[in-house]
Amino acid sequence: EYELRPGFCVWMRPGRFYDAQQDENDRIGLTFIHFNFQTQALNRAHDYPEFYDVGDINYVDSVSRRIVEIMRQHDAPQELKTSAALLLSGLLLDLATKFRYEDKNPSNPVARHHKELIQQTVGNIFETVESPLSVKELARKAGYSPAHFSSLFKKVTGQTVEAVIVQARIDKARQLLRQSDLSIGQVAEATGYRDIYFFSRQFKFKTGQTPTKYRAAQHEELGKAPKGAGKKITS
Repeated sequence: EYELRPGFCVWMRPGRFYDAQQDENDRIGLTFIHFNFQTQALNRAHDYPEFYDVGDINYVDSVSRRIVEIMRQHDAPQELKTSAALLLSGLLLDLATKFRYEDKNPSNPVARHHKELIQQTVGNIFETVESPLSVKELARKAGYSPAHFSSLFKKVTGQTVEAVIVQARIDKARQLLRQSDLSIGQVAEATGYRDIYFFSRQFKFKTGQTPTKYRAAQHEELGKAPKGAGKKITS
């Protein structure tokens, strides 16, 4: 058994059965992609673990979401589908290579320790979007001064702490708008926003659509009315 949490990656093998459940009151978003190995570099699936934690959750989440968005467009031009295939191939190779060589080429133990703490912090940010902590509070939990924490965070993730917090909240909002019947106000509250108008402005700035238009577009694409996410996931 493995804990289902943000950043948890599963490379599912053909013929295997995977059963997962999550708390219906504390659901997390899942991205899944079916693919076949078609290159020699990746055609060694047995060398890689089925389960492991993604180091840079922001990067993997963004790339995988983009791939899914492209492939869901049935009328997308071939060039766009080709770009999605290349993105997926690059993502898989990046994940696999990182795992294969990370232990063989360990970095400085102190630097590795810092990196692991920052990556853990990123996971915590994505898990607590309903009540996001301040930079000062996150730094204290990680055992750093706010200035040193912010500097390390930027080096490890390539983004500021504030930017990752906003992205985590917007990603959660997108999930809730797609998969739940919650009102816009309830979605705002569930993602840590106390002002629905500020939430709407920030959501539009990040996605290009208001929450209402985003939800309508998602449901129109799926061709069905809003429904809550299920409790059980199988593959």
